[in-house]
Amino acid sequence: MIRGTSTALAIAALAALATPAVAQNVQVVEENGIQYRVTTQVTQKAIPETKWVPSETTQVSPRYTTEMQDSVRTYQVPVTEQQWVPGYQRTWNLLAPPVLSYRLMPVTRWETRTETVKVPVTKVDYVPYKQVQHIPVTNTRIAEERHVSRVAIGIAPGASGGTAVASTQPRQSLEPAAGSSGSTESQALADPYGNSAPPIDRRR
Repeated sequence: MIRGTSTALAIAALAALATPAVAQNVQVVEENGIQYRVTTQVTQKAIPETKWVPSETTQVSPRYTTEMQDSVRTYQVPVTEQQWVPGYQRTWNLLAPPVLSYRLMPVTRWETRTETVKVPVTKVDYVPYKQVQHIPVTNTRIAEERHVSRVAIGIAPGASGGTAVASTQPRQSLEPAAGSSGSTESQALADPYGNSAPPIDRRR
């Protein structure tokens, strides 16, 4: 029961916050001899407004730099030299022993060498910079709306007789027919079937 009561109170509070505030003012004014009831209602409404506000932020941008640096490298190179190489030779005589002789022949060997060369080296530096951006900011302002209604309620006191308020019912006036005497103010009502109605005495 307590939980249900608290829930109902919370719903009522939210409804009261969502309902716009209304102020009403009623006045009676006179214009041209007629009284009017003027009702003015002022309603407060929440109107959201969005503005673009500049905002400064700091960001980082990469900057690439290439430099030529010294580098020592090692490599193998072939080296060819002419050397006297010993060897045995035979003659056409198959019975003769082989003869030792030297021949000048190219000999290739591999040597390890080092050298210093320039190589490109790329570095990355992160440079901070400031950037201005426009972000939307929404604010709520309270605006007033006026609604004025005017209703005629009657004739003002002391107004002249010429001023009248129109009635919703039609009026009928009985006037004496032409040629009747002023002393007897009577009129015979004609019957569509030829009969005559008794005279009406209007002096009473």
